[in-house]
Amino acid sequence: MIQVSKIQNALLGIVGFNQPYNPSYAIVDADNLLSESGYFVTDNPYAKIEYIKDNQDYLKITDTDFNLLLNDIKKRSISNVCNQVFSDYDFIDRSLLFKNASNKTDLEVLPIGFVGYRIKVTSDKNIAFKISRVLLDFDGAGTFTLLVFNSSKKEPIYTQEVTITTDHQELVLNWTLDNSNDTYKGDYYIGYLTDSLTITPFKREFENANILTSPTNLCVERIKVINHNTEVLFDLQSIDGLSEDNGLNFDISVYEDYTDFIINNKMLFARAIQLDCIIACVQLYISSLRNNANQTQSNLLYQKIMMELEGSDASSPIKVKGLRNQLLGEITSIKAEISKMQKGFVKQGLIMQTTLI
Repeated sequence: MIQVSKIQNALLGIVGFNQPYNPSYAIVDADNLLSESGYFVTDNPYAKIEYIKDNQDYLKITDTDFNLLLNDIKKRSISNVCNQVFSDYDFIDRSLLFKNASNKTDLEVLPIGFVGYRIKVTSDKNIAFKISRVLLDFDGAGTFTLLVFNSSKKEPIYTQEVTITTDHQELVLNWTLDNSNDTYKGDYYIGYLTDSLTITPFKREFENANILTSPTNLCVERIKVINHNTEVLFDLQSIDGLSEDNGLNFDISVYEDYTDFIINNKMLFARAIQLDCIIACVQLYISSLRNNANQTQSNLLYQKIMMELEGSDASSPIKVKGLRNQLLGEITSIKAEISKMQKGFVKQGLIMQTTLI
């Protein structure tokens, strides 16, 4: 699992475009000039700003919109490279917290304070989990606020107002909880405040209805914090176990998550992103050449650029490794380096780096 928008925002300045010497084309803004890695798309002779501007679709494109185009080229290349590197199946598990049928006869009496769940994530690897929905089993009608905390922050990382109108409801949440923001590792707390509550959860007391399931790589337990009545994180030492049912049944999916790893090792991906950007620009140039009125001149240039893109064939006396093959080789190298990191790179008897946990 990778969260594309977060990765794109974090890696956007990893490669850049050089400002042309031609003043008529010196329109690259500061964001697109930036290259943290020192790699520039325009290092390739067929990916110059002049060629990109003259061969994009809109003849009267403004400087602002042209820079947005360059920005989009970088974003697409970032996602292309990351998706190629992390192409393996990353789904681990999906589960409802409660899977068994339950009666709706007896009602719970909840303590005053915060009630809900603590979710501990394994420290063995980078794990993300997604809460896609919550099933709500309450008697009565009313509204409360569902709160999600991480132990690293006092303010909730998610909130959702919930209005109960029937004894069984489904609410779509699509909350992703991972390590890519300022909530690295730590425990999660999900629940609501019971003071002023006008609804009551049903007891889960039919046969095995009360058996709580923890999805793979997560440890889920019911908790309460007596007399806590504000929408900020409570004192963690005040947490107690909860024996009562709270009416919340979350649908949770668990994934291996590479977002944080990519962001913290972004230089590893720089060369591949540069190559993918160059390929995108060269393809833009090729599309224009196919429609050029001077067909003879275009055909000669087309052949040169195709050799740059695809490389020479086996019978050619001149051996050229094309951009696509260079990118494939770079992707392979990145995967090999990540494999070392996963295992722990050992040198002179010392663990040098283990970054995928």
